Amino acid sequence: MAVELTGLWLRGPYLHNGSVPTLKDLLAPVDKRPQVYCRGSDTVDPQNGGFMSRTDKACDGFEFKTAVRGNGNGGHEYGVNLSNQEKAALLSYLKTL
Repeated sequence: MAVELTGLWLRGPYLHNGSVPTLKDLLAPVDKRPQVYCRGSDTVDPQNGGFMSRTDKACDGFEFKTAVRGNGNGGHEYGVNLSNQEKAALLSYLKTL
């Protein structure tokens, strides 16, 4: 059964294991996605879709590391070959659902 897309922007982090913090990161190639980020924020990230996830400061939540077994975010590269303009348009659309 497929899950509807309503409120997709509010369902982060993404992928089956929560290995991608934002919708914008999901549209990036795997090697450009955050490898470590802080999970647990309840502050919406209106620009990138999902929740705020700090990657550059001390983590006050759960530090998610994609290098840990089972935490990988590889093999899911849908839309990564879109132009930056197309990615921005798609992200804008997804945030309206």
